[in-house]
Amino acid sequence: MCNVEQGHQVSRIAFSLIIILLLVVPVTGAPLPAIQVISQSVESHFPDDLTFTIQVRSDAGDIVDAALFYQVGWNETEWVGRPEPFTPAAEVTLTHVWNTGGDTVPPFIEITYYWHIIDSAGNELITTPARTEYVDYTHDWQSLGNEHVIVYWYDRPADLGEALFEAAAEGYDHVASVTGVTTDRTARVVIYNNHRDFCALYAPNSCQDWVGGQTFSGITVQQGTSRDWLIYDVVPHELAHVFYSEIFRDTWVRVPTWFNEGIAVYNERTDHSREKALVTEAAADGELIPLRHMGTQASGLAHDAIHLWYAETYSLVAFIADAYGEQKLGEVILTLADNHPMEETLQLTLGMNLIEFEMAWREWLGYPVDTIPTPMMLAPMTIAPIPLPTAPLGRPAATVTSVPVTPTAASPTPSPVSMPPSFTCCVSSSTVLLVILAWVLARPRSV
Repeated sequence: MCNVEQGHQVSRIAFSLIIILLLVVPVTGAPLPAIQVISQSVESHFPDDLTFTIQVRSDAGDIVDAALFYQVGWNETEWVGRPEPFTPAAEVTLTHVWNTGGDTVPPFIEITYYWHIIDSAGNELITTPARTEYVDYTHDWQSLGNEHVIVYWYDRPADLGEALFEAAAEGYDHVASVTGVTTDRTARVVIYNNHRDFCALYAPNSCQDWVGGQTFSGITVQQGTSRDWLIYDVVPHELAHVFYSEIFRDTWVRVPTWFNEGIAVYNERTDHSREKALVTEAAADGELIPLRHMGTQASGLAHDAIHLWYAETYSLVAFIADAYGEQKLGEVILTLADNHPMEETLQLTLGMNLIEFEMAWREWLGYPVDTIPTPMMLAPMTIAPIPLPTAPLGRPAATVTSVPVTPTAASPTPSPVSMPPSFTCCVSSSTVLLVILAWVLARPRSV
């Protein structure tokens, strides 16, 4: 019994010593990196520049080199910026100024960036990627948003901002519902009140009077004061372009212009009565623009045909959604995004080629046709083969038997003039016989 009590007492003493050691002996953490970030910041001076600053220190040597890497919007292209000249030292403040005044850079576009720092001992530090936005402080902006979309406006009533956000949110939800896809980052919508303010984002002398807005990677910037036009047409249309541009980002096959515009018009929050009336009237008069001619941008058409072109882009997309369902329309979009050409996409999803698709669309309109003219294809040119003194493909031109050559003493000679590679194979057999005969005649004879 005594031994048991002594054992418990020893255990308690050992446990107490362990606790004391844990409290007294400092726990060694992970070693600090040789290069440490003291602070970093980004300052927006729209429309002139975006200034990146970082303060770093090295415990192993002087900071000798650095670079800033950044991506603009949702674009994965990486740009590299060098810091302004600095004197190497153990602790330095580095600055890179992105002079945006000569570029076209939209306000509130998201910038992802990181620094790469090197010291004289060869240590390197790559900072954790951070995100900022290119803020326009020239106006008293207001914003409203959620995890998927955010809207910016200024000098307008709050209820307009709420209506703009509602239009953007519904437009986003619609394209997400059609495709079953959501974007990883927040789409942005910026609304300017007039053309003069809007042109501030453009490079000097590049903002044209006819430009009403532009969509960039992850953001669309528009101008206007018409409430209904912005809410029901512009915002959902351009937001669709932002969304689908992300879906088609890695698509290398051509996305037909009519389809790209059609899915955007289809996303507008109107009853599309104007588009329907234009298409129905054109179909009744036999004046529909053939699908094979819809690949051109509307700006390349006559003025009177522009509205019909846009109406037809909507109608072609609406036909898919109405006849087969929006889920099937989403399949068409995603199949095309997966690098299947448009005709192959239609065959995979709807079981028809482009001509059959156009005929089905016209029948859906109520104006069926028996045939669709096939696009004219130029007949392949027939090239008459010309016999050449070369060996057939896949066969050796000649079989060469090597003959040992007696080496001779080397002596300086002029560099040989290289003969065309085809020289030896073009020597006729009669020429070879003449050379052999000349050698036989010139050979010394014994007497």
